[in-house]
Amino acid sequence: MRLGCNTVLFPTQDLQGALARVAWCGFKEVELAAIPGMCEHVVPTRDDAQEIKRQVEEAGLRAVAMEAAMNLTVPDNIPRFLSVLRFAAQLGIEVVNSGNGGKSDNREDERVVHAAIRELAPRAQELGVKIGVKAHVNQAIYNTASALRALDAVPLEGWGINYDASHLYRVGDDMVQAVQQLGQKIVSVHIRDTLEQVISIGPPPTQVAGRGNIDLLAIVRALQAIGYKGPVDLEVIGGAKFQDWQMVAIAAESRGYLHRVMQTVEEGSC
Repeated sequence: MRLGCNTVLFPTQDLQGALARVAWCGFKEVELAAIPGMCEHVVPTRDDAQEIKRQVEEAGLRAVAMEAAMNLTVPDNIPRFLSVLRFAAQLGIEVVNSGNGGKSDNREDERVVHAAIRELAPRAQELGVKIGVKAHVNQAIYNTASALRALDAVPLEGWGINYDASHLYRVGDDMVQAVQQLGQKIVSVHIRDTLEQVISIGPPPTQVAGRGNIDLLAIVRALQAIGYKGPVDLEVIGGAKFQDWQMVAIAAESRGYLHRVMQTVEEGSC
């Protein structure tokens, strides 16, 4: 199973610095952060795709995903998301991940998000890119049930669910059952750990894979059982307040733990 790292882990570094750290920690794939207000290692409306591609290749990495978190209930965000999709296609990226916006358990907000996906998904398909919509705490699509409703409401190619167990855990869902129910509609995976079943995620040290209470081994087994072959990216947030060596340690420890988990699952299936 594949394993990569989101550059959001290194928000105080420029793109070149973030890529160097991802590669040094042993990852072969990378997810590029394009998150306004949090971490913009790439800015699709400004950057040259060929230059970004060169930096990724020089670091010995393969860019497989981009995170461009945006509120899909805001009409002005739709053209911006389209520009991100076009940029991702130029880079040869497989999936663009995003939250969805709105409020949880609000059916009108869900319908607005569904309409946005209905508009964006055909464009993504034309470009050869997938949209990964995260089931995100406090947003319209926030748990397994709301993700399944969205998939039923918008039965189009070009999009699917960005599966992040840390969000499903915090809203009380069965994370393994979620993999089984979402199945082939999972187009990307974010991985991090968490210590507590509370909405606010803890600081980076509590997100280190293997230190928290999420059963990552069971989740990887479930992903293998459904034949998942897409990107699996470590996504740890909150690094701006920590020293660089601490974030490198988090990346390296998480990579080692997840690599062993994946080996264990693969060996068990032989």
